[in-house]
Amino acid sequence: MTDVPIFVAVITAGAGLVGALIPQAAVVIRDVRQAERDRRERAAVATREACVALLSTAGELRTLAESVRDYRGEAEGMRARVQEVWSRAEATRWHATNVGMLAPLALAGPAEKVAEAASSLAEVVARSIDPDEGVLIGDPPDATRLAERIAAFRSEAVGYAKG
Repeated sequence: MTDVPIFVAVITAGAGLVGALIPQAAVVIRDVRQAERDRRERAAVATREACVALLSTAGELRTLAESVRDYRGEAEGMRARVQEVWSRAEATRWHATNVGMLAPLALAGPAEKVAEAASSLAEVVARSIDPDEGVLIGDPPDATRLAERIAAFRSEAVGYAKG
């Protein structure tokens, strides 16, 4: 029997190991890439949902603020409407913060502008109401600035979602 040098045995064993590890490495690489695609997709979905929530809440605030001028009821009802305006403004600020955390570079600025306009509109509504009588005093609240900021944010959000 011939003596087989040790390096032949090592090479033969190494080749078997490498042959067994290559398919495993390919599976790991594929799984890592799939996990990254899944993470990006989850982030995109969360960002879209946050944008929709911000647009929805800001739109509800705008509608509620504009409807205050048409309210003809008791003082308690008007105070409840003003409280609802403040609640929607706070929700708008919260959603704007959420958008900023998910997509800080692209959407944080426009989202913050929507939140600022929402807060300003809530302050105008509160100042425009006589809380004792429950009636509108002075000019009705103007939601134009909020509407402009909503439109600008919507445009930025659609552009961000497309790519």
